[in-house]
Amino acid sequence: MDLFEKYINEEEKTLICIRALTDKSFKNYYQRINSKEYPYGINFELATLGDAVIKLCYSDILFDNCDNLTLDKEKYETDEFLVDKVARHYNLLNYMLFDRLDFNKPKDYNYNSTAGTNKNSHKYIATAVEAMIGAIYKETNDLASIRELLKSWMDL
Repeated sequence: MDLFEKYINEEEKTLICIRALTDKSFKNYYQRINSKEYPYGINFELATLGDAVIKLCYSDILFDNCDNLTLDKEKYETDEFLVDKVARHYNLLNYMLFDRLDFNKPKDYNYNSTAGTNKNSHKYIATAVEAMIGAIYKETNDLASIRELLKSWMDL
C-alpha cells in the first residue's frame, strides 16, 4: 500500500482528508438536504497546494533527466493524466464526496467521454487528486515521500 492508498483507505479519515475528497457540488447538496452549513470545507484550497507540490516534485524528479523539463513534466501534471491514470488506478470516485445526481459530473474516468455539458467535466476528479497530495503534505510535511509516490505514478 502506497502513501496515497493509505490516506484514502483510512477508516477514520482525518478532517483534512475528508476536506480533500469533498467537491463543491457535495457541499451544495449537503446544504440543500440538511438546511445547514457543511462543516468540513471543500478541496479547492488544498488542490492549489497539491498542484504546487506536484509541480515541485516532478521538476525535481526530471531535472537533468530529460531534454525539456517544461514539456516532460507537463504530461504528468495534466488533468487527463491525473484522471485517466492516477484517479482510475486508486478508484478515487468511490472515496470522493460529490453530488452524484449532478448530470455535469461524470461517473467514470473516461476523460474523452461526452458526459457532462462542458469539456472540463472531469476537472473535479483531478482537483481531488491534487487536494489529496496537498492534504498528505499538510499531514506529513514529507516532500521526499511524496516525491517517491509521484515518481511511481510515472509508471502508471
